[in-house]
Amino acid sequence: MSEQDTSITVGRYMLHRKIAKGGMATIHIAHLVGDVGFSRIVAAKRLHPELAQDREFVTMFLDEARIASKIHHRNVVPVLDVVTMNEEVILVQDFVHGVPMSWLAKTCLERGARVPLPIAVSVICQVLAGLHAAHETTDELGTPLHVVHRDVSPQNVMVASDGTARLLDFGVAKAAMANHVTRAGMFKGKIAYAAPEQLRGRATRQSDIYAAAVMLWELVANRRLNPSSQGQTAQITSILTGAIPKLADVLAEERAWLGDSWHYIEQIQLVLDRGLAIDVRQRWATAVDMEAALADVMPPAPNHEVAAWVREIGRDFLDARDKLIALEEGSWRRRCAAARPPTEVIVDELPAVPRTTTAEQPPTPATELPAPAPRPALMQRPIVMIAACATVGIALAFGIAFVGRSVEPAPQARRPAAATPAPRDHTVARPVTNPVLPPVVLPAATADPPPTVRRPPPPKATPPKPAPTPSASSSCSPPYYFVGQKKVFKPNCG
Repeated sequence: MSEQDTSITVGRYMLHRKIAKGGMATIHIAHLVGDVGFSRIVAAKRLHPELAQDREFVTMFLDEARIASKIHHRNVVPVLDVVTMNEEVILVQDFVHGVPMSWLAKTCLERGARVPLPIAVSVICQVLAGLHAAHETTDELGTPLHVVHRDVSPQNVMVASDGTARLLDFGVAKAAMANHVTRAGMFKGKIAYAAPEQLRGRATRQSDIYAAAVMLWELVANRRLNPSSQGQTAQITSILTGAIPKLADVLAEERAWLGDSWHYIEQIQLVLDRGLAIDVRQRWATAVDMEAALADVMPPAPNHEVAAWVREIGRDFLDARDKLIALEEGSWRRRCAAARPPTEVIVDELPAVPRTTTAEQPPTPATELPAPAPRPALMQRPIVMIAACATVGIALAFGIAFVGRSVEPAPQARRPAAATPAPRDHTVARPVTNPVLPPVVLPAATADPPPTVRRPPPPKATPPKPAPTPSASSSCSPPYYFVGQKKVFKPNCG
């Protein structure tokens, strides 16, 4: 089939090929499409188009979503969303990468193999744990919802590739919050797994426990308890009369082959006797009670052992599902790439710099310099800061030089003349009365002074003369002078 025939868009979901079909709906692999390229694989349960116009079926479908969304347990498949758009009614669930328990049991029967007892016990214990979570579910205000699944069967149990058994399909579930009310005496579910009171239209939580006990009987016996080949009449009669064969009788011919496992089968039969009781009052009161009793009889296999068994028995199913997912994922990516415009910007970028071609630029007058090309705002800030700092530094240097020339140089002792005249020290003595300014180090003597300061010619070499003795009144204020950066105290200014 072509991609156009197998993919439809409903809201933010892209529905691909169907992977299962039931009486009310079909199950599709789907993509949840989000923003910025986000997507996720989900399972979309799509109500049959002919039933989408029936108010009763639509109400049942929406009830399933409302009920399942309230149950939060690792052994129950959660409902993520509900979409009603363009005459489509879709229930979105978490996608479970696994194999239906019905497929695993059928494959074992066809291969002449048996489901290992610890794995059968593990699967049923997990189903009972999920059922107990559903039975005890309350709303946000803590009000019990009295949920009854009414369709517990191997077809509605997915054993994931990680070894977790998960209960799904609350399509015919009963709850206090349901808008759809089943008429008195009406049966809903599968006859082969229905309890006697459920056949009469009065299902309770013990009815789900009965269905789980039937599943356990079939996994241990490796055959159907109420095969459809015998007809509905025979099935109903067997259930109402309680004509259920014992495991010991069914497996008598295999006792020698089972060996040490026979002891566990006898103990499991005791759990089944109470789980399959016709009288509801003699049945297990809660699903967790039956789970605890079954785990005491035989320790359940750990999840990694169940996972290894699922990958071995369900290899063909998992490989086919993986290929289908890869095919749809590849189609999805090609469709997204084709729909994306060539100029589409995925990541936010800096604002573009406007540019003009040479032909578009106006002629520049001879007396004017061409205007520099505009720079992005993020690039202008460092340049402006550097220019400002340079301007302040030049102004400060000029100010210090001007102040230095206005201060009368302090008398200092002459030094003997050298063969080559020493470069003049341009260090300026700062007044002591200005403690606010920080010390400023001017450029080295080899650097050129500012162009506005004229350098006097170097003095001629003359014989050293004794330094004049300054008077205390005129030359001892201040009583020191600087030679470079060194402070020298004047003589006679003690």
